[in-house]
Amino acid sequence: MYQKSEKSERLRAFIEKNCLLADVDISLSTGAQSSFYFDCKKATLSGESLPLIVDGVLTIINGLPEMPAAIGGLTIGADPIVAAVVAQAWPPIHGSIVRKEPKKHGTKNKIENQLPPGTKIVVIDDVITSGGSIKTACKELIDVGYIVVGIIALIDRKAGGKESLEREFAPVYTLFDKNDFPALRSSPEFKTVAEAA
Repeated sequence: MYQKSEKSERLRAFIEKNCLLADVDISLSTGAQSSFYFDCKKATLSGESLPLIVDGVLTIINGLPEMPAAIGGLTIGADPIVAAVVAQAWPPIHGSIVRKEPKKHGTKNKIENQLPPGTKIVVIDDVITSGGSIKTACKELIDVGYIVVGIIALIDRKAGGKESLEREFAPVYTLFDKNDFPALRSSPEFKTVAEAA
């Protein structure tokens, strides 16, 4: 659904240059060690790349079998993408953000801008590894009555998270996966996966 184009190549090149840490020894949110890392906040918080991300996300949303009324996800990975998509989407869609813990004052919300039960939503995040952040968001949203009609991520690290999410929740669509980044071809993890395939 996300076709390669001049815009997608600009975004891919931006991510490779500014967000990809290769030949490192870094801990992932799963607790595993990795030789590469995508620091995608540098893309989702950049005025150069965020419009390109929004273009890709809206292309996917507009091609879904069921049009969602909302987009949302777990703070903080989802926040800038949700806000930017809401600002650009037509027809308009709403945004919902899942907190990691309920607000301790005021409304004490766990979900900001909680919408009525039955609202169809796409869940968004920047990177899929195990899919843990997206699973948390999906569970919280489903618990209050949302219907998850799709999951979108900027990058799939191809570590099994996409398949796990699809088994449990909804189809997953990504703008890129780790194989789209030539700088990773020297990574031991990349070679292991390539040899196994």
